[in-house]
Amino acid sequence: MKNRLKQRLDAGDVVIGAQNRFGVPSIAELFGKAGFDYVVLDTEHAPQTPSGVQAQLQGLASTDTTPIVRVPNNDPDLIRLYLDMGAGGVLVPFVNSAEEASRAAEACRYPPRGTRGYGPARASGFGFDTDYFDQANDNVVCLVIIETAQAVANIDEILAVPGIDSYIVGPFDLSISLGIPREFEHPRFQEAVATVLAAARKAGKPPGTDVDAIPCTAETFDGPIQEGYKLLMVDGDEWMLHAACKNVVRCCDQSKGSLKS
Repeated sequence: MKNRLKQRLDAGDVVIGAQNRFGVPSIAELFGKAGFDYVVLDTEHAPQTPSGVQAQLQGLASTDTTPIVRVPNNDPDLIRLYLDMGAGGVLVPFVNSAEEASRAAEACRYPPRGTRGYGPARASGFGFDTDYFDQANDNVVCLVIIETAQAVANIDEILAVPGIDSYIVGPFDLSISLGIPREFEHPRFQEAVATVLAAARKAGKPPGTDVDAIPCTAETFDGPIQEGYKLLMVDGDEWMLHAACKNVVRCCDQSKGSLKS
């Protein structure tokens, strides 16, 4: 069982991923072929179905990109379903305590390290990959989203949970929880993010962050990388497609304007 994201995180590399919401297999495959280390298939904020997710997993299978499913809630049944379908891991929202983190991490692992029931279906090549059971616990990735003041207050305990590989800060929900919606430069928000980063370093877990990469230059990533972030998640299919289309129209309008002058 190969999991590029897990291998690179364990090696201390900086990894980059994007989030897909349209649910189109060819778009997921395109993101994979672009070279992202991982692609998050968002089932929390998009009308995705299990069969649609499986089609995207099949599209990504032709690439080296690790597919991660963002589940709508911390539900072991959903986590098991998407792992059995072949996801390389899950991204679990609104994890606010060590107990909730343990629930997510254990749902990703077979006993005695967890509570996952056996039936990996597509994940094990429909039963033909006989090594899957022996390798899955060490290769599946469990990521959590830190997006409340409660989670920040409990961050040391959350990141100390065995089986939690890394995290992403959910900036919008965190700012709302802190009472400063969308004020990402507010000292209270910056202090919360710094607290989470310090806890990750203390726990020896690769710190994760959301990066606004539209528009994008090499300098876009200088700050997060210099701060020590290892798991970067940029925009995704909705934002990137819109930005690309808007840029084409803008270039055409500029050309028409210069020809008239």
